[in-house]
Amino acid sequence: MKKLTAVLMVTAMLSSALSGCAGAGRQTEVTVAAAKEGKDLSAMVWQGTVEALSSVDIIPAASGKVTQIMAKEGDHVEAGAALLEIDNQDASLQLEQAKAGYQAAQASFNSAQKANQQNTVVKPAQISFTTASDNFDRIKVLYASGDVSQTDYEAAKAQMDVAQVQLQAAQNNQTTTCEVTQAQLESAKAALDIAQKRYDDCMVVSPIKGLVTKISVETGQTVSPQIKAATVIDDSGKKVEIKVADMDIDQIKTGTEVNVNLQTLGESLKGSISDISAVSDSQTGMFDVTVSLGEESTNSAIGLMADIRIADNKEENSVYIPAKSVQSDDSGSYVYKVSDNSAVKAPVTLGKKKNAYIEVTNGLTTGDLVILQSSKPLTDGEKISILTVKQQDKTDKGEN
Repeated sequence: MKKLTAVLMVTAMLSSALSGCAGAGRQTEVTVAAAKEGKDLSAMVWQGTVEALSSVDIIPAASGKVTQIMAKEGDHVEAGAALLEIDNQDASLQLEQAKAGYQAAQASFNSAQKANQQNTVVKPAQISFTTASDNFDRIKVLYASGDVSQTDYEAAKAQMDVAQVQLQAAQNNQTTTCEVTQAQLESAKAALDIAQKRYDDCMVVSPIKGLVTKISVETGQTVSPQIKAATVIDDSGKKVEIKVADMDIDQIKTGTEVNVNLQTLGESLKGSISDISAVSDSQTGMFDVTVSLGEESTNSAIGLMADIRIADNKEENSVYIPAKSVQSDDSGSYVYKVSDNSAVKAPVTLGKKKNAYIEVTNGLTTGDLVILQSSKPLTDGEKISILTVKQQDKTDKGEN
């Protein structure tokens, strides 16, 4: 009996010890990160190259030798201004021939129209038909009274039928003549337009107002529609094309003001977001964004590298935590922060997002530890055991 009592006591002690160990093991293991200060997210910087609003390569529509160059690199030209001329001798002769053909077709058409209005062709046939018809009506009455023979009756009717056929033919002929001459006139006009275009194409002009940046041909050189003759850019404004990550695109919108720093010139210009691509690149996750410069540089600036910053850059510091530490429910966003070795649910107000981190504008202070990962779902006030404290670095927060 004593042995049994001793065994029961040992068993009870082991059970108590194991229960104590199990209680200690129930503390949830967590990884945490400290909320730290860093510059506001508007300090994000993107880089791009200053470009003209548009650039047009001028390719001649005609073939031939260059007889004259009217513009030089660096000239500002208006839209339609002549840049160079191609030998137009053949085109000029073809144009004169087309003009003569058009004038002849116009004269024929005018003559046909006048004849149609005056019934020049139809009128004699109409008179003949009227006379024959009246004569037949008279013979028909006499034939009915027996005063003329059947032969005379049939002859009068035949004469009227012939006159009617001739009238119809005259009417058809007059209509056909008008239609034919009109078609000939339209054909001659088309030929004239083609000849005029060939002649005009010999004068190569700028399609836009802008700056001539390149003249690629020389006098005497043979050019064709396969050869670039010049380049003109629209320098009335400038733009910078940048690429913005998908995690940052919600920080900007069309119209957002930006500062454009041209380090090479030591200048800072104003600009704004003018266009944001609707979708990101499927390979890189980047969005194409266009920044339009609102101020002209004292120099051309085209081709220079530019640093782009959101204009409302704030100097004060903000609190940042890893975005993965933030959770949400019906009450809003919250985190679990560490307090007295417990996980405490803390509501937070969020600001801007940058890469894997997010700004907290209310609810945390610098140095607060927030829980990133836990070995099981957390509850408010639950005891925890900290395994690792993750450190943030400047690259993560987007500091410069």
